[in-house]
Amino acid sequence: MRNPLDLQNLALVTTPSVDLEAEADLTRCGALKDFWYVACLSAELPSGKPLARTVFGTNVVLFRDEHGKPVALRDRCLHRNARLSAGDVFDGRLGCPYHGWVYDGSGAVVEVPSLGPSQCGEVLDSQGHASAGLKVRPCDLGRLQRFDTLEQDGLVFVFMGGDASRARAEPFRVPYWGQPGWTCYFMVTRFPNGVTNLVENFMDVPHTQFVHAGWFRDTQRKRVPATVKRTGGSVLVTYQQEQDSLTGLGRLFNPRGQPLVHTDKYYVPNVTRVDYMWGESGFAINSQCTPIGPTDSLVYTAISYRLPLDLPHTLVGRALRPLVKWYTTQVIRQDVAIMGVQREGLTNGPGGGVFTGTEADLLHADIESYRQWLREGAPGEGPTEEERDIVFWI
Repeated sequence: MRNPLDLQNLALVTTPSVDLEAEADLTRCGALKDFWYVACLSAELPSGKPLARTVFGTNVVLFRDEHGKPVALRDRCLHRNARLSAGDVFDGRLGCPYHGWVYDGSGAVVEVPSLGPSQCGEVLDSQGHASAGLKVRPCDLGRLQRFDTLEQDGLVFVFMGGDASRARAEPFRVPYWGQPGWTCYFMVTRFPNGVTNLVENFMDVPHTQFVHAGWFRDTQRKRVPATVKRTGGSVLVTYQQEQDSLTGLGRLFNPRGQPLVHTDKYYVPNVTRVDYMWGESGFAINSQCTPIGPTDSLVYTAISYRLPLDLPHTLVGRALRPLVKWYTTQVIRQDVAIMGVQREGLTNGPGGGVFTGTEADLLHADIESYRQWLREGAPGEGPTEEERDIVFWI
């Protein structure tokens, strides 16, 4: 049941504080680590080359094993702690660039070149090895920490929370991936900010008239009613603005002036989906955020679109992809810049991360309530389900 908001009490709302340091720390992020995070695009991980990533402040090396499946290990050799991502992959095994120690997909040491053909200590006996803290054979050297991986929809996911069977949700599916008539491409962007601030930015309409003026939306002085629904680990915003118009490529998707159906949705802990639909045509922007550090994230954005042309959608969609990609790149660069501006304010002395807001920020307060609950270890049932109407102006 919808409850109109009490505007007098909502004139100024203090929302939960955002602790970016804890959110991006594997030891302090609570249940935030108990989800799948995108480590790379499938295309970024060819056979024969390792790839370095940092997730929750932890250095990870990715490569493909002898079966072509992705492997994720701690990016630190057991021998002298060199970065394994600077090494080589051969026959599905990873070699250290320093002394050539070789690891298989389980993280086990399977070869030490300095031990020669026998792969065994030749002079010291077992007591001599033990007294010096040395190992006799590669199989005695232990294993690197290994992280579970999963590959789907052109993405490689990694699970940082231990046993992936305890994951709180399946990896997010890319909207319209592989569906007839839809064109989909990825953008990988490094943002100078933390995950909470990024998902709020991707769900935020009021900033578009300032940050993306002329590119996406201009100031219209229009009243925008919306409904914010918090339920089941998600925050859905439905905008009651069928006649809303978008500048730039927005005209390409709606040449006949059909009513717009615009929804924004956040999924715990790090995913947003923004849909602009005019009948059967439109586009969906799906962003999945992977924390590198407190104010550093990699965002994997899938742009899926369907054009309203009386031509084969696939052919036309692919032909227009360079133009659409160029346009979306410009818009994302503007978000990168404003996120850098926000980071400068956040890190300028104590107090960063304590936000205030008005009615237009209700969805952000809901997002922060979920993120804070997970960061604290997800005690109890979590934020209650609520559906509320709001209004803001653009």
